[in-house]
Amino acid sequence: MGGILEALHQLQVIETQLAAIRRQREAKQKRVDMRKRQVQAAEDRRETNRRAVQERQVRQDAYSLDVATREEAVSKQREALGKAKTNKAYAEILTVMNTTKADNSKLESEILKLMEEIQTLEAEGAAIDAEKVEFVAAVEVSEGQLKEVEEKRRAEREELEASRAKCAEQIPPTALSIFTRVAQHHDGEAMAPVIKLHPKRHEYACTGCNLQITLEVVSTLKKNNELQLCSSCGRVLYIENGAAG
Repeated sequence: MGGILEALHQLQVIETQLAAIRRQREAKQKRVDMRKRQVQAAEDRRETNRRAVQERQVRQDAYSLDVATREEAVSKQREALGKAKTNKAYAEILTVMNTTKADNSKLESEILKLMEEIQTLEAEGAAIDAEKVEFVAAVEVSEGQLKEVEEKRRAEREELEASRAKCAEQIPPTALSIFTRVAQHHDGEAMAPVIKLHPKRHEYACTGCNLQITLEVVSTLKKNNELQLCSSCGRVLYIENGAAG
């Protein structure tokens, strides 16, 4: 490899280590985010549960008030029965009273049904609360693990970043810009060695994506220090010492 490629290769070694640190941190951060989403989902379910309980309680209160009003009406109708002066008036009052009682019986059945639903919903709410407690605890554990990783690898990361900056000083701006762009796209893997596919045939490939490389590209890599990019994955190509002969 020529001077620029050699410097880029040194930079690649550093970039790969930095990428490994980033991936470790990102994995821990994703776990924290996932746990927080679980907490939020539990809170959303709990809010839906509360609204369901409230809606049924409002209906139960309305039905109870209706029952009380109808019971008062039945009491008055019962008094009216004793004052009825004709059989027809008595029968009419009795019919109305029985209808009111029947309506009350239906309402009382609805109230019992609502009470059972509320009881079930409250039990579900308690289960959601318990689940949320577990999720919150899991968030704290995950955040602790993330902080531990950050603290543990901070010194290593800072040392690598300093080495990267020093190494980058040896590389022309254009080449460094290309390397940085490709490294960002491929999670730190900006370079790929060229390999010879067959010992007796001049066939070569990029190890980054396995696409076949032209003889012209290989020849250029052997003769000068110009950057050659894989036409498929865009990685910076290089030939390792003794390879691709």
